[in-house]
Amino acid sequence: MHKLHTGGYMPTVAHWPSECINACQIPTMHFFLIVFMIFASACEGFNILALLPYSGKSHFMVFEPIIDELARRGHHVTVVSFFPAATPHENRRDVSLVGLAPLNVEVMDLKNFDGASLFTRKFYNQFVLVTDLVNLNVEVCEQILNSDVFDEFLKARGDFDVILVEHFNTGCMQGIVHNYGVPSIGLMSCALLPWGPERVGAQVDPARFPSMLLPLTDDMTFLELVENTFNVYFYIYWQNYLCRKEQTLLEEKLGYKLPPLGDIESNASVILINTHHTLNGVRVLPPSVVEVGGVHLHNKSVKALPEYLEKWISQSKHGFILFSFGSLIRGSSLPPKRLDAILKIFALLPQRIIWKWETEDIKDLPENVLVLKWLPQYDLLHHPSCVAFITHAGLLSLTEAVEAGVPMVMVPVLGDQPGNAAHAQRAGIAEVIPLYDLDEHTLYEALLKVLTPEMRARAKKFSQVWSERPLSPMDTAIYHIEYTARHGGFNSLSRRHNYNTQLFVIKYGTLIVILTVIFVIASCCCRTKKVKVKLS
Repeated sequence: MHKLHTGGYMPTVAHWPSECINACQIPTMHFFLIVFMIFASACEGFNILALLPYSGKSHFMVFEPIIDELARRGHHVTVVSFFPAATPHENRRDVSLVGLAPLNVEVMDLKNFDGASLFTRKFYNQFVLVTDLVNLNVEVCEQILNSDVFDEFLKARGDFDVILVEHFNTGCMQGIVHNYGVPSIGLMSCALLPWGPERVGAQVDPARFPSMLLPLTDDMTFLELVENTFNVYFYIYWQNYLCRKEQTLLEEKLGYKLPPLGDIESNASVILINTHHTLNGVRVLPPSVVEVGGVHLHNKSVKALPEYLEKWISQSKHGFILFSFGSLIRGSSLPPKRLDAILKIFALLPQRIIWKWETEDIKDLPENVLVLKWLPQYDLLHHPSCVAFITHAGLLSLTEAVEAGVPMVMVPVLGDQPGNAAHAQRAGIAEVIPLYDLDEHTLYEALLKVLTPEMRARAKKFSQVWSERPLSPMDTAIYHIEYTARHGGFNSLSRRHNYNTQLFVIKYGTLIVILTVIFVIASCCCRTKKVKVKLS
């Protein structure tokens, strides 16, 4: 019999029943395990450098949630960008590039993309856009290289465990990646650009995979295949040609010869790409290319609308249509002919329209239309009264509408917008009107289709298909970043050998040889036939 300690006998642990020992050990073990895990996670915080030198706000909107989540999870993130954080975070340090280049916000004029010429629509507009963007980034690169920002990171070798760098149309930051000699992870805010597959080890196959610059899916006619093949290979070589100056600038600044910037980019351990195959189409990708489409929507909550806006919406018995051309395009630059057609159709609709418009000079504005210089797009799309979305088919706007289950009328203008629109239309959640085709008839017909119960039900169903994944886009992104930092990088696929170019040369070289042989044989046969006729 064990006695209580009242000045008499006090049992030792050896005399305690085994049940008592186990009962006491379990909480103690749990306590030490929890403490260990807390300290282990704190010690595992990595030093991460994020190089995001593009001045487009929409691109940074994709990457910032990843940066914030890394900081929230205890990692120390240094961010080089044009968009320093509005609210400081103890684990985030911003290195501002503000002032080195103008911000790309509402800079695109729609009048420049309204040409009726087939050549202008099919080639010239995209050619000018790609060329101007690359040249702009070369100029920004030169500004950065001659700034104090570059000097700081030139001297800070070895201070980071992993580097996040945007893969877009410039390779300027790849010089810093190479200088550090630590693993890198590529971030892409859009689908793979024409020169992208070659650099990430994916197959360049224009017969199956459309260029993101064209309004095509993988279901192409013969003429579309020809157009796609030309587009893909032309821009691979054109982008390489334009970026030669960056190579020269970096080598002059660093003082030594660099490998080709495209090869440095190819050595990224992982590429996180803002797409998902359910929406953006299926293509063959190596394990190192990881789709995280919709990552910018992580933990995004629907906020209450301003009182005046909620009241205006509630007065509509038939719901409302949201209309926005995003952050890059200036919606108020619509050509008068297109604007007049839109206003006439809006006046016929029973729904109300909320329209992002940068000025206040719309004449003869119908009573059912409200124009705002800025609008809470995400909150409006998730409003139960939102019945349709008229959009430019930018990828961020598209994914927000898909998540909300709202059908769309798409008016693609530039960049990846035609390709985004083509895939959304194939998914059955959108109708597409190119800007040059926008008139009263096309807009009215598109709205009639989009506003049907069938289209709205299809959009809701597709939202579920798109959203349901084994891991959330953010958890997927963070896993690959932490894995790369923890293990010092890895190669899921060798990308050092340019097998795509070799394959291209073999395939088309063989075709040329076969055609040459056929031509020679045919010529010989014709010549022999002529000789026989002459002799007879």
